[in-house]
Amino acid sequence: MTAPAQPRLEDKIAFLAAASSYPGYRGEVAVVETHLSLIFMTRERAYKLKKPVRRALIDFTGIDARYRNCLEELRLNRRLGGDTYIGIEPLCLLPGGRLHLGRGGVPVDWLVVMRRLPEQAMLDNQIRAGRLDGEALAQAAALLARFYQAEEPVAMTGEQYRQRLVDNVTQLFAELESFPLPADALRSLRQGQLTLLETHGELFAARARQGMILEAHGDLRPEHLCLSHPPVIIDCLEFSRDLRLQDRADELVFLAMECDKLGAPEVGETVFRVYGEITGDWPQAPLLDLYRRYRACIRARLCAGHLGDVPEVQAEHWLRRAREYLGLAVEYTRG
Repeated sequence: MTAPAQPRLEDKIAFLAAASSYPGYRGEVAVVETHLSLIFMTRERAYKLKKPVRRALIDFTGIDARYRNCLEELRLNRRLGGDTYIGIEPLCLLPGGRLHLGRGGVPVDWLVVMRRLPEQAMLDNQIRAGRLDGEALAQAAALLARFYQAEEPVAMTGEQYRQRLVDNVTQLFAELESFPLPADALRSLRQGQLTLLETHGELFAARARQGMILEAHGDLRPEHLCLSHPPVIIDCLEFSRDLRLQDRADELVFLAMECDKLGAPEVGETVFRVYGEITGDWPQAPLLDLYRRYRACIRARLCAGHLGDVPEVQAEHWLRRAREYLGLAVEYTRG
């Protein structure tokens, strides 16, 4: 007996974009595309479908790999997202070749199912609208502080952590130099970061000895913080444990850096104040200096990385964004 033909990605997208795909729902379905996923949003829920792609650190080309990733995304995000993460749902093929969302046929894909969060409560939207909920922001910072306190520190010596940072900076700039970015700025930024690590190496080593390196969120951007009451934090970096291993302060700096770029430096000030009051950890200035410069350059690298994946008409957009992040790193260097 011949196995039924597997549906193409285009067939899955067309099916999931139709309102009739969702039991009891009649209305429009918003579709949002990210680098690795397609998200189908109804009024109350969001359904995330992984793209069957292969990248440097991931391989989602097989259904089993996508299924395992969905499970991992669910497990990790419930740490800070709680019941926002409802579960996973199969996309099934029924007799006759029809698709069906839910059990009852042969699974041909899997989706992470989430409760849809209010857009007006997302931190990035509040910053752009000039309506930052300071009380909810402080609650989100407290949520992060308690999360860090509950997580087991990673077993890493001080020298291992310092060398890890040196290696990361060296590799980052080797990659950045392959893109059409200002060479003088790259040389200056690279040398400045390596100098900080050499001059203040003991401060970085002490972070590991003090148990400050842990399995963090890994992608703490303002669009991932929902300032509801209580707050919710979503979309952690689920596909690489190594990239989630971060200094608490490094992760908080990443959030602060992104908010600086949006014109809201008060976010970082609030987050570090609340975090310090709860944990007693007040990271020293050289640590924060290195982390903010490094994270801005990481974002420049990620933006530049899109150049090979998008049509030529979109390339200038990503190149401009990469240069903006490098400019922010330069500003940090000037103090």
